[in-house]
Amino acid sequence: MKRFILIGALALNLFCPPLSAADKDLKTLFAERLRNVVPDAAVTSVKPAAISGLYEVMLGATVLYMSEDGRYVFRGDLFDLNSKANLTDARRIAARTSAFSNLADGSTIDFPATTPKVLATLFVFTDIDCGYCRKFHKEVPVLNQAGISVRYLSFPRTGIDSPSYEKAVAVWCAADRQKALTDAKSGQQPPMKKCENPVARDYHLGESMGVHGTPALYTEQGDELGGYTPAPELIRLFKAGG
Repeated sequence: MKRFILIGALALNLFCPPLSAADKDLKTLFAERLRNVVPDAAVTSVKPAAISGLYEVMLGATVLYMSEDGRYVFRGDLFDLNSKANLTDARRIAARTSAFSNLADGSTIDFPATTPKVLATLFVFTDIDCGYCRKFHKEVPVLNQAGISVRYLSFPRTGIDSPSYEKAVAVWCAADRQKALTDAKSGQQPPMKKCENPVARDYHLGESMGVHGTPALYTEQGDELGGYTPAPELIRLFKAGG
């Protein structure tokens, strides 16, 4: 069974609606069952699914479906053929939106739009050593001039405590994070510093959203735009209404 990467305790505040007593019992049951397979499983929300007898189980921004007895679980998209709606994707989008809207001010490395009116805001999971991340970053000024703000979250692809992770921490701990990130993406080795930082949080958040490669682009409305996209294409997309 595929390992599901979780946000952890932070997700409890981001995604978890009030639970009834019965739902709390199910949440405990499902968490115990999942931990038999995934030791760090953290169930953040439980509610009846659209299919009778199944429950939607949220693990951060990961959506699972479980039988009421906790014996069966599957991961996949649930479609309503009458409305032609992807019910699972709608829940993912809602979870992403909640996560982005709950990020504290100053917890991302921001390159704001330079126009009076902001056309859009992009949340981008980035890795300092990623070639396409560096290519994207060179185009950020063009996006800013078109009214698109970019908010970076760290996603060192080689994982926690790797050299890429240490570089991300060093950038975050720099006095001028914007300059440090730009310098690092141009190939300069950042002065290695340590401080309280959100790099591990960002990394786990990205994994809970299914990030596997970088850059990973999302709108503030929770829509996934995929990987590297040239600035002119992004500008056309947002000017056309997304």
